[in-house]
Amino acid sequence: MKISHEEERSKFTALENHFLNTYFSGLYLSQSDLISLAQALGLNMYMNNREMLIKQLLNDCDQKGLLPQLMSALMALIDERVEEYHRLSLDYPQSHTILARLAQKANGTKNLIARENRGNPYA
Repeated sequence: MKISHEEERSKFTALENHFLNTYFSGLYLSQSDLISLAQALGLNMYMNNREMLIKQLLNDCDQKGLLPQLMSALMALIDERVEEYHRLSLDYPQSHTILARLAQKANGTKNLIARENRGNPYA
């Protein structure tokens, strides 16, 4: 008989993985960024690795009913980063192609957040 070692999957697994991979998300959320988001929402989080911080932030906000506020705070942070990408591309024209791609991916991340925020109507 085969023993299965299944971990309990978070309902935010796709979002967690997306934020952990800069290639797909177009942005890097540092530990400091995540802790600042938590503090702005009144949550106490302490330094940990990024993966654990992202999971803890999403799950704590879900449990406390703060998920819509977290999603709008994440979208505002993404907007700031996209503006910074545009500003940097003006200052450093040779980096325009790379920064434009990052901005495009970051906007895609906003769309993913919006879909997650709406939730699954069939659940």
